[in-house]
Amino acid sequence: MKIRKRYLGLILIALLPLTFLIHFGDYCFGVKELLIIIGLAIFFVITFLVILFHNLYSIALKKELFNYRPFLIGVVYLVVLSLLLNYHDAYLFKTKKSVFETNNSLEEVKKITFFTDKQFELKMKQKHYRCVYKGSFNVSGEIVYLNFNQKNHPLIDTIFYYSKNRKQLFSKNRSVLFTKTNNPSKKENYKYFSE
Repeated sequence: MKIRKRYLGLILIALLPLTFLIHFGDYCFGVKELLIIIGLAIFFVITFLVILFHNLYSIALKKELFNYRPFLIGVVYLVVLSLLLNYHDAYLFKTKKSVFETNNSLEEVKKITFFTDKQFELKMKQKHYRCVYKGSFNVSGEIVYLNFNQKNHPLIDTIFYYSKNRKQLFSKNRSVLFTKTNNPSKKENYKYFSE
């Protein structure tokens, strides 16, 4: 079965949004990335329609058979894109141990999620943007040490103290105070479309 260059081009265009939705390390996601993904989706639709009309032209004038490949590529594209847009920041292969969050009245909300495999994730959420920093952690008594994967981690302390009776994490200089959330397993509902 010979695959034509136009179908390979359509598949390559369909793969472009994955660079913004699959995250292996630290990342930031916001309105800019969402607009790029929308632009790539529009480019995919235009290319899809051109290929579709070319196939219809071939069916009508050249008496060729109907080609299902563009429809198959389009359906797979729509399913994968919608799944990745909904779950690109979900924890599919990790189990949450505990989640701590700063006060929601602040302009920037910080959230630390600790996993059972000694990994953590720090989300810094603003109204239309969020950055995610990952790393590992160690616990020694009531002290939690954060080891970020990248050297350019956010301006946040790497040593926190845990208060069991108040269920709070606070930094050495007490500039950042995290409070433990009740249900760490629930999916986040964001106030804004890009958070």
